Amino acid sequence: MGKLKLFLNSLIILNIMKKYKYILIAFIALNSCLFNSEILAQNIQAISVIVNDEVISRYDVNQRIKLILVTSGIPATEENLKRIEDQSIKALINERIQLQEASKLEVPESQEEIQMTLDRIAQGNQTTAEGIIENITSQGVNVDTLIDQIKSELLWNKIVRGRFGSYINISDEEINIVYERTMDSINKVQYDISEIFLGFEDEKEEKESNDLATKLVEQLKNDISFEPVAQQFSQSASSGQGGYIGWVVEGQLDKEIINGIKNLSTNSISEPIKTVNGYYIIKVNGRAEEGGKNPMRNKYNLTSVSFSKEDEDSALEFSKNFVSCKRLESLLEGYNQKKINVIGDRLLQELPVELHNELLEKNAGNALLPRYSDDNLDIILICDRKDDVGVQVNRDAIEDNIYSQKMGMMSRRHLRDLRRDAVIEYR
Repeated sequence: MGKLKLFLNSLIILNIMKKYKYILIAFIALNSCLFNSEILAQNIQAISVIVNDEVISRYDVNQRIKLILVTSGIPATEENLKRIEDQSIKALINERIQLQEASKLEVPESQEEIQMTLDRIAQGNQTTAEGIIENITSQGVNVDTLIDQIKSELLWNKIVRGRFGSYINISDEEINIVYERTMDSINKVQYDISEIFLGFEDEKEEKESNDLATKLVEQLKNDISFEPVAQQFSQSASSGQGGYIGWVVEGQLDKEIINGIKNLSTNSISEPIKTVNGYYIIKVNGRAEEGGKNPMRNKYNLTSVSFSKEDEDSALEFSKNFVSCKRLESLLEGYNQKKINVIGDRLLQELPVELHNELLEKNAGNALLPRYSDDNLDIILICDRKDDVGVQVNRDAIEDNIYSQKMGMMSRRHLRDLRRDAVIEYR
């Protein structure tokens, strides 16, 4: 009788459990969601650093790390993540100090300037501003992380120009020294370069900059793209253009930099180059031997007209009759072309190698030999041609370059002073 009673009680309990099974599951699921939400909230609210009573959260740091990884292509190894985390925290502290100073001085921000900077970054990466935003947001990066980075740089530049711009004097003697040095080397090797600059003010920062430069060079030599790395890490004014400087002659560069790149081939990356104020990483995009003019910098304005392979005779006749892109529209009225593609202005070095010899031999108003593809026959037209005239030494450009260097030094020193006076608490 006792066993039967025990059995019946077990059945009752089992039925109760079945009845409330879904309630229990829902309760567990709800608690799980609440628990996960609480963890997420804690992660967002968790404090990494306090800068003058303003919080930089763990979420802010993680977002900056993600932004660097997404835009630079640096692999997310344990060592890289630690180094990027340290760099992210340092950058966020600097940006918070810059934004606080801008707020204190009531420096106005401009959405148009932010958009223009974003467009310039996009152009350097051969995409659009919308493309950049879509790329980073699809990989979990809040767009405000990028916008805040751009905003702090723009406002800080206004602060530095307003505070120190009128105090920077450039003498004729300074300009003459650079001018004469440049003229002396005008017929020497010329370089098309991009840069990453990592400044330092003391021994501790020098070691940090050296370590970071060494690691970045290692990554860049493993086919990581130079431009986004420069945008995220470089402390020079060229960072907004992916570090691009352009064509320079030996006289325009410091001896340390020349020594660091003179044996490099095109598309090579230098080792970290130590100068008085910081370390440089230089990418050699191109080089021209002595002589001044560089045919690879000849500029061509091109248009391509496609015909069907069945219309080969018409295409060849069209090619012979072409004399100018200004008359192209009226000329095409007599032909059954398939498509017109305006290629636009291109340097010779940007065009396929197989076109180089023919382009060098022909002038504006000429057509290149037909190019055959699977279905089409393409006629490339030279609408305009401008040959390179060599590096033009301009005193105004020299003065602008010296001004930019001095302004960069003032900027780093002012930020260092503000950082020294700031109350920074690490958690």
